[in-house]
Amino acid sequence: MITNSQKGFTLVETLVSLVILTVALIPILNLSTSASRVNSNLQDNLVASGLAQEGIEVIHALRDTNWFSNQAFDFGLSNGTYQVEWDSTTLLSFGGNPVLNLNNGKYTYSGGTPTKFNRTVTITKVNTGELKVVSQVTWQGRSNDPKSITAEDHLFNWK
Repeated sequence: MITNSQKGFTLVETLVSLVILTVALIPILNLSTSASRVNSNLQDNLVASGLAQEGIEVIHALRDTNWFSNQAFDFGLSNGTYQVEWDSTTLLSFGGNPVLNLNNGKYTYSGGTPTKFNRTVTITKVNTGELKVVSQVTWQGRSNDPKSITAEDHLFNWK
């Protein structure tokens, strides 16, 4: 008596298992791609919001320096649109809004590697004791769609 005791998979069983595996992997790959895109967008938003806040803080520092120097709180802070760097001691004239460069972990207009971010700071004198400061950061998104984040603050002559 001859018995066929071979064990294994037939070609059809192998193909069916490959189709099932492929159908299961496609959503996982789509999820991975989506997570990467979301991560990139979140990173850009986080950097931009930090740069916008930094623009406001530079104007705070200029106002505080005026107070420490016994000058008017708004000395040198005229109406207009400006550029500022993290260590600005004066406002930089708005000259075509170049991109910020990343230089040793700091965003500047000179040196370093160009980034996708542009920053403008607009100062509006509301009245003799109040300045409105708007810091806006713009960049091109992943699909070349324009993105922007704006921070606004009001500085008062409370001293």
